Amino acid sequence: MAIRAQRQTVAFDAPRGQVILTVSASTPLRERLWNLLPISLSLFLASAAFWGPYRAPQVLAVGIVAFFAYWLVRSYAVAVSCVIGLHRIKKWKATNWLAKYCEWLPGHPGAEQWHWPRHMVIIPNYKESEEGLSRTLDGLAAQGNARQLVIVMAMEAREPEARAKATRLVTRYRTHFAEMFATYHPAGLPNETPGKGSNEAWAAREAHIHLIENGGDDIGRYTVTSCDADAVFHPNHFEALNYLFLTAEDRYRTFWQPTIFNSNNIWDIPAPLRIMDGLSGINRLSNLVMPGSVKFPTSCYSLSWQMLNQVDYWDEEVIPEDWHIYMKCCFTLGDRVHVEGLYLPLGNDCVLTDSYIKTMKAHYAQSVRHAWGASDIPYAWRSGFNKQSPLGKKRKFLLAGAVTKVHSLWVSQWYIITLGNLFPIMATKYLGAKMPEWWTNPLGAFPGPTWRIGEMARGDFSNPVGGMMNLNPAGALVYFCLLPLIAMIIIEWRVRPPRPDYVSRKAAWAQLLVWPLMAPITFFFASLPALNAQLKLASGTGLIYRVAEKGSRVHHLPVPAGIVAAVSAASQDHGGDPVGAAGGGA
Repeated sequence: MAIRAQRQTVAFDAPRGQVILTVSASTPLRERLWNLLPISLSLFLASAAFWGPYRAPQVLAVGIVAFFAYWLVRSYAVAVSCVIGLHRIKKWKATNWLAKYCEWLPGHPGAEQWHWPRHMVIIPNYKESEEGLSRTLDGLAAQGNARQLVIVMAMEAREPEARAKATRLVTRYRTHFAEMFATYHPAGLPNETPGKGSNEAWAAREAHIHLIENGGDDIGRYTVTSCDADAVFHPNHFEALNYLFLTAEDRYRTFWQPTIFNSNNIWDIPAPLRIMDGLSGINRLSNLVMPGSVKFPTSCYSLSWQMLNQVDYWDEEVIPEDWHIYMKCCFTLGDRVHVEGLYLPLGNDCVLTDSYIKTMKAHYAQSVRHAWGASDIPYAWRSGFNKQSPLGKKRKFLLAGAVTKVHSLWVSQWYIITLGNLFPIMATKYLGAKMPEWWTNPLGAFPGPTWRIGEMARGDFSNPVGGMMNLNPAGALVYFCLLPLIAMIIIEWRVRPPRPDYVSRKAAWAQLLVWPLMAPITFFFASLPALNAQLKLASGTGLIYRVAEKGSRVHHLPVPAGIVAAVSAASQDHGGDPVGAAGGGA
């Protein structure tokens, strides 16, 4: 182990002429200044509605109208893209990928055979339940081409039960796959942050020793899938990936991203959290479909092992590994690197503990960890300024700009949408601000309830709620976002798994009552944790990677229909053939 740990810290010997990107700035002072960038942008945007009516009323008026116009267009684009995406998912589910490849093959005589690729699935885990890991492995064993899969159980050596648990899992499942083994990521390696990325990097390098250096296999035939420990793949997922890999125009510069929904246990979590977790899948699906969107791989994704090896794997210092590895590949290898959609659903768990309050706290902590991706803003801009990077200027700007926009709006969009129109109007009406008349004057009356805040502020509570809304241009734009919001609520409901028996029909419909509370829910579970993360980043306070507790209300974790039967049938077909005995692990 000491020899391999030393190997882990050896500098990557990059090909001649290949750019080397650094995760941190050249000096601690520059690193500290770069890390002030995310919070500075976020606070500037979030606070503009409060100081803008006094300092720059014309600029604020134009900016708010422009933002709400963007929000209106994006809202309809998300809704339409989701409908298109769901249609693609339905079509992909019904596709026979082997037959489709046989139709494609005659026109491409130099193509590889269907069974040529190998798909390595790395499952990093730390203190995950054996039952939960078994559910993920059941889904992998039920794949139509499971015998093309190589499973790497990426264990953490610091977990006391890691070796015993890995031994049981490998013994139980290895006959279903081409190969299966475990790796054990040592604790306390220099220049590492404990987390998914550092574990995966160790596992991939160990797999390279086992399969390529010692096993003599061809790295060019492999994809690598970063797999969360709670992931449940569609049974056709890896047949579709096999087809995409074989037929890709540029297979060694492509990321394949499935459509991920936090849906495995969504009926079990507190109702307020269903808004956040449900809409996350809607947003990911729409971003894959939407023309012109800057696409990033998220959570569970696949890429060629050859490309991953060329960039020396995931950076061990980085917690948000998914967007980071994509940018690392782009800035290192150039404009050919891109993301393609794999339109099959992949289910992930929502955070769930043994009590309502603990679940809310755990969800908040997970949101802080996800928002730590703001650390990629300095990385993206520094890499963009690197003149040795082969990435074109347009792509550099798009990538850096997209990361900056996402994380700045993560904090600020709540303030802009909720208060960006209301406060400037109130400040102009009652506090001496001078927003322009074209902005404050109502376009007309629109049906809908409105709180008479001004009258109540003066002590008149005789008629607190009105039936018509007098809306200015910005308010009218927000008003017309209601229709796509309703569409997304319906879509989110439709993509959920079937309602379990222990959730009554009445209780299910009652969950819709939380949607009017969307503003406070998104403040506490989106904007506030993002602000927390960016403040930690700016202050130099590191983030400790804590695994979120997940699971189900019922004792036995649910497995999608058909997986158990498929695994059972596969066991009979394999007849106990000990193919893929663990050579480098358990």
